Amino acid sequence: MTHSPCPEDRQPCGFSLIELIAVVTISILLLAVGVSLFRNNRAEAVQTSTEQVSALIEQGRTSAITRRRPVAMVFLKPGDGGFSDEMSRVGLFELEGWEDGEELVGRQLQRWAVLPAGVAFFGGDVDQLDNVFDQSDIRLTWKDGDEAGEFPGLVFSARGGLLAPAGSESVVISLGSGVYQGNQTVEASGGGRRAIRIGRVVARAWNLDV
Repeated sequence: MTHSPCPEDRQPCGFSLIELIAVVTISILLLAVGVSLFRNNRAEAVQTSTEQVSALIEQGRTSAITRRRPVAMVFLKPGDGGFSDEMSRVGLFELEGWEDGEELVGRQLQRWAVLPAGVAFFGGDVDQLDNVFDQSDIRLTWKDGDEAGEFPGLVFSARGGLLAPAGSESVVISLGSGVYQGNQTVEASGGGRRAIRIGRVVARAWNLDV
């Protein structure tokens, strides 16, 4: 003879009120932990990208000095440069010469540096300093003319100074957690923003609090 899993002389099956409250409380705690980890991951990605870009700035500057040629550092948003993914990239190019406003011919020094997913570049002044992404793009061709485009970027002189963007003051690069929508960058919550200042006479990178 089989027995019903819920005999009539016992309490009804299902959660009691106390059990239900406990389950809801645990679910809320797990959700809070998940959100915190997600935000921490975004903040970590932004910090990693900031360190990565700062290191590439120093590499570009020292490469220009040691090679005694101008070196361009260009920034690719998702979809630029023939890439179809959602990643931002940074590239270094040794230039054959330099003429402000003219098309530049370069040789790529290394593979594209890929920034972590979910990290985007932003425009807008920081501490009253011009943002690289608000300035004129660099017109660049490489691979014997097979590749070409116009990109935001920096050009380092053979003395380690900054040739582009044009001007007499330092410039900044702003990056943070975000996504690209058309020509706009939409900030995402949880990762924050970082800014890198690049000197004019000596094109070194300094991190700024924003």
